[in-house]
Amino acid sequence: MKIITSIFIILTFFGCQKSYEKEEVKAIEDITNDYLKKNDLDKYYLMPHDFFGKPTVAKVNIDTLDFKVYLSNALMPINQIREDNKWMFKNNDFSKSDSIIFYSIVNSKKFKELEYREYDKSKIKLIKPYKQFDENIKPKDDYSKILFSRICFDEKMENGIVVIDYLIGNESGYTSGYNMALLIKKKNNKWSYVSTEDK
Repeated sequence: MKIITSIFIILTFFGCQKSYEKEEVKAIEDITNDYLKKNDLDKYYLMPHDFFGKPTVAKVNIDTLDFKVYLSNALMPINQIREDNKWMFKNNDFSKSDSIIFYSIVNSKKFKELEYREYDKSKIKLIKPYKQFDENIKPKDDYSKILFSRICFDEKMENGIVVIDYLIGNESGYTSGYNMALLIKKKNNKWSYVSTEDK
């Protein structure tokens, strides 16, 4: 009887772990597309603004665009990143309710337990006009590189925290980027990150 109970516990554990990792990959896909759309595609191409922040009439046809994105398949332990970069986990100007969610996840047991893992990045489908590519770029190619930490979800898997490292580069190296811990939320089966600009 003890053997059957032990087998059941082991199978349940691995089943839960598989389910967690599957949701993690889905969240990575959703957050990658959400981030690229808000911070690149909409901002500079589909809804561009002039120097004074007013919308311009000039819009680009999405079919004429072709952007390259390199995704790392390595997910670093989020707690390790926090230990090395505590500034990323300061309040980040969240609303009071989001701040409570953020810190409850940071202080959770799961946050400390998540270990390094790799995933199959070929499963990530990017929105048009973004395409994945390997690191063998041609001279004068512009591209984005995105790295993520492990994602720590809350118990209901409705909220989570992930560290994004977004870099823009060319053959000369990386010219700019963004590196921060993001609060993410699931709504209508889609993950998106909480932008402090939308408060």
